[in-house]
Order: sequence, then structure tokens, then C-alpha cells
Amino acid sequence: MRLEEIKKGFWGYKKDDVFQYITELEDNLSEKLREKDAQAEQADKQAQKRIQTLEDENRALKSELEKLRTQQDQISMAILDARASADAMKEVSRSMEEAARGEVKKTLENELSRIADYKEKVNGLKELIVRTLKEFEEKTEELEKQADEVKNASPEGNLSLFQ
Repeated sequence: MRLEEIKKGFWGYKKDDVFQYITELEDNLSEKLREKDAQAEQADKQAQKRIQTLEDENRALKSELEKLRTQQDQISMAILDARASADAMKEVSRSMEEAARGEVKKTLENELSRIADYKEKVNGLKELIVRTLKEFEEKTEELEKQADEVKNASPEGNLSLFQ
């Protein structure tokens, strides 16, 4: 019913029609309020669902974040351990290198000492050979002189004495 449809009487609008109009308006408003309440309730349920979904997602993300932080801490510790191991290995290799250098130096010194000894012996042998050759040459010259003396003293043509 609309306002134009209300019947008028002598003193104004008829009470029954006004009451009916008001009742219809109330019913319409109540219906609209129920629809709005239903929509609001449905929107609230959807919002609650969305909130629950977001909270679940938030918990999952927090859990994943915690796992990632734990992994990050583990990676950091592994890197620190690796650095410490690398430093320790460098120190060990340095000490091994120094020990090897010392060993090589010692061996080199021993070999150089042996070479010096051999050189000294070779020089001694050389001097001995040179002296021996000189003595041999002197004896050879002396023997050649004696041979020449014997040759000169020997009678070449008069061999009859020896018969």
C-alpha cells in the first residue's frame, strides 16, 4: 500500500487504512532489516572464515619463518665452523710446510756437505795423480838418461870382448 492509496474520511485518513499502511511499512522495514541482518551475518561468517584462514596462514608462515631462521642460524654456524676449520687447516699446512722446508734445508745442507767432502777428496786425488805423474815423468826422464848413458857407454863396434 502506498500513501496515495489510503482512503480519506471526513476528519482525515481512515484509521484502519493508516494502521494497515503503518503495519505494511513496519513489515517491509522488518523484512529489509532481516535481510540486512542475514547479509551482515553472512558477511560476518565470511569475515570470520577469512580471519580463520588468515590466522592459519599466519601460523604457517610464522612456523616457516622459524624454520628458516633456524636454518639460517645453522648455516651461519656451518660457515663459522668452516672458517675455523679452514684457518686450522691453513695453520696445519703452514706448520707442515715449515717442517718440510726445514727437512729440505737440512737434507740440502747434508748433501752440500757430502759434495764438499767429495770435492775435497777429488782435489786430493787430483793432487795425488799430478804428483804421481810428476814422479813418473821424473823417473821416466831419469831412466831415459840412464838409457842414454848406457847406450853411450856401450861399445857398439867392439862386441868381441863379450864372446
